[in-house]
Amino acid sequence: MNKENSKLIEKTISSLDWDSICSAGKIFKFGVGEGVTAIPGMKKKNYTEEISKNEYKAELKTLLKYVVDNDISEFTYGPWVIFWFNSEWDLDIIEDEEEEDEEVQIGSSIEVIYSPQRICLANVIGKSDYKIEESDFDRLENMLKKAIDSENYELASKIRDVIKVHNPEHKDKKDI
Repeated sequence: MNKENSKLIEKTISSLDWDSICSAGKIFKFGVGEGVTAIPGMKKKNYTEEISKNEYKAELKTLLKYVVDNDISEFTYGPWVIFWFNSEWDLDIIEDEEEEDEEVQIGSSIEVIYSPQRICLANVIGKSDYKIEESDFDRLENMLKKAIDSENYELASKIRDVIKVHNPEHKDKKDI
C-alpha cells in the first residue's frame, strides 16, 4: 500500500466519532470481526462490555486496508459500509470548464458509513412466473401438518393460502 493511501486510511479513522460508535456497539451488542466474510488479520471478539474504541478502530483499519489492497469499490462488513475510489481507476482527465488548458485530477477517496441497523426488502410486482415443484408442495404440506398439530392455526392458514395460490388444482385433490 502506498503512503498516500495509508495517510487516507489514518485520516478516515481519526475523523470518526468513536464515542457514538462505541455507544451504538453496546446498544446493539456488536462484537468485533462479526462480518460474514473472512478477512485476513481480522481478530474476532464476541460482544462484551469491555470492547474498547481501539478494538473497533483496529477492526475498521483492517477492513480499510483489505478494501484498498484488493481494490474493492463497495464493501459491507457487519455494521460497516465502505466505498473506495482509487484515483488510478480513472485515467480520463477532467478539464476545467473555465480554463481548458488546466487539468484537474481527482485523488483517491474513502467513504465509511457506520450503520448499526439497516434492512433491505424487495417487493415482487406482478404475477410470479415461476412454478413450485412437487417436492416444494410436499414440504409445504409437511409444514402445514406440523402447524396444525402444534395448534398454530394462523401459520396453517398462511401455508394453506400459499399452496392454493401456487397450485389451484391442488385444492381439488385434497380439501385442506
